[in-house]
Amino acid sequence: MPFASFSAMRPAWLAALALLVQLPAFAQDPEREVLPEQRQALAFVSPTGLTPLNGKMLFSAFHIASGQELWITDGSSAGTRMLKDIRPGFRGSFPAGQTLFKGHVYTTATDGTSGLELWRTDGTAAGTTQVVDLRPGEEGAMPSELTVFRDALYFVADDGKTGFKLWKTSGTAETTTRVSSIDPGPRAVTRQLTVAGKRLFFTATTREHGHELWVTEGTPETTRLVKDVRPGLEDAGIQALTAVGDDIYFTAHDGEHGIELWKSDGTERGTRMVKDLRPGTAPSRPSHLVAVGRTLYFAADDGAHGTELWKSDGTEGGTTLVKDIRPGTSGSISSPLAAMGDRVYFAATDGASGAELWRSDGTAKGTVLVKDIAPGAESGSPARFAVIGSQLWFSANGGGATGVEPWRSDGTPAGTRAVADVAAGARNALPLGFRALGDAVLFAADDGHGNERLWTRRKDGRVALIGDPLKERLR
Repeated sequence: MPFASFSAMRPAWLAALALLVQLPAFAQDPEREVLPEQRQALAFVSPTGLTPLNGKMLFSAFHIASGQELWITDGSSAGTRMLKDIRPGFRGSFPAGQTLFKGHVYTTATDGTSGLELWRTDGTAAGTTQVVDLRPGEEGAMPSELTVFRDALYFVADDGKTGFKLWKTSGTAETTTRVSSIDPGPRAVTRQLTVAGKRLFFTATTREHGHELWVTEGTPETTRLVKDVRPGLEDAGIQALTAVGDDIYFTAHDGEHGIELWKSDGTERGTRMVKDLRPGTAPSRPSHLVAVGRTLYFAADDGAHGTELWKSDGTEGGTTLVKDIRPGTSGSISSPLAAMGDRVYFAATDGASGAELWRSDGTAKGTVLVKDIAPGAESGSPARFAVIGSQLWFSANGGGATGVEPWRSDGTPAGTRAVADVAAGARNALPLGFRALGDAVLFAADDGHGNERLWTRRKDGRVALIGDPLKERLR
């Protein structure tokens, strides 16, 4: 994509939030129909960004009276409350990007006076404060990409002068500084912060090179362009930055080849295409990159086998097809890959069964179907993977009279089973965001009435709603 068109784009969700935060606050939205049950203290919906903090779980959720705010729970309804009404009234403060750093959770939020800025909390209302107001006024600096690197929290923000640039903080306004002003200007874009060893990689836009790969060790002096992968103003389309040890893998197109797998050690000379899986200008489109030890696994289409499982040790000779699960050009893989132990898990079809749960140890013989969750041609479609201890948690369609519900697996057929029928019958719970809290696992799922709620699966196997029940959809 040309520099001018890419760099002129402002992230859509940031633009939408910018409009919302400028609206005045009232006690209740006068245009929203409110049912009595929705006024219950714990009738919150849409929990997101679950982040452990001091033995509890912090998250963002929406309540009819307060809008989207920060909440905290110990895993029980009695121990759940709104942490702080950062922006009083129903408009909400829109917390997003919750990230744990040195005993605090950092987030983006607005109090209605300042725009979206960086906040932090220690889990108490009094300890929930704005870190810094980088862009005074209603528009806000819109921090995003919160990433812990070395002894600081790094993020991308726009101070209104230099565009979206790389910043870092130790948790106070005084320690919040811009790491580097790369090609300052309103069209500047920095994103995809990824830690690999002692370096922080990211992509950034300049008028000379377009959007390319950059690296920093945390100071302006060490912040540099790694390589102009696609020379000139055209962008290399760099995506899927994935750390393997001190190196970074990513996908890119250099203008001569299609979208292929690349690798970098942070130097120009050490940044190269790993292998042209689909020779010529056609792309193999590597996706779902994940590391297992020093090996990178990914899905790609070499033009002969369809989208299948590959692995790489970073060399051309060591980049190979693991197994052609579905012979022919149709391809098999339909989900991201998840690493658990020394294996990768994913959804795939062999052409006989639908899209089901598979695992691989990196060999053709060790790439096998774990379980046909929805027997026959119907697809279980496992997705939204999360590794908790020695268990893989995910959503799947059990087939028959059940919808998409929470499942877990230890990697064996017998150890792969449904957790609960949260949305009873054929309705879909669509669970996601699985996080451990002590001996319990918390997740968000539909209650069967169209409300995404917070649930807990306790040590004894019982699954319970956290909050007040709702019988109608919150509209």
